[in-house]
Amino acid sequence: MSAVMSEPKPNPAARETPIRLPLTQLKRGDRAMVAGATLSKEDLEVLRAMGLDETCSFTVCRSGGGGPCIIQVDATRLGLSPDLARRILTRPCDCPDTACCAAEGLAVDVQKPADPPIA
Repeated sequence: MSAVMSEPKPNPAARETPIRLPLTQLKRGDRAMVAGATLSKEDLEVLRAMGLDETCSFTVCRSGGGGPCIIQVDATRLGLSPDLARRILTRPCDCPDTACCAAEGLAVDVQKPADPPIA
């Protein structure tokens, strides 16, 4: 009697959970979208006013490396402090524009950071 090996079945949960990386882990030339953040309401409002929100894709021009992280959103380049960039989670994509990434309709998880300890 011979055993019949079946091919492993794909895990649908793995396909539905995209990779989420801190912005500081992306490399120059990588494209991504915002997938979440642990930022204050004020920081979120400033980033949105500059054009960086959960609906846009961007290209990394310079990843942290001790200095500012520089990303390009459309024709605008934004310089972000390493601390701020570390708290922005991204979803890398290979899309030429935001249409295909936005069509996936993934929810963005934006959390308020914990209050600093009182000394």
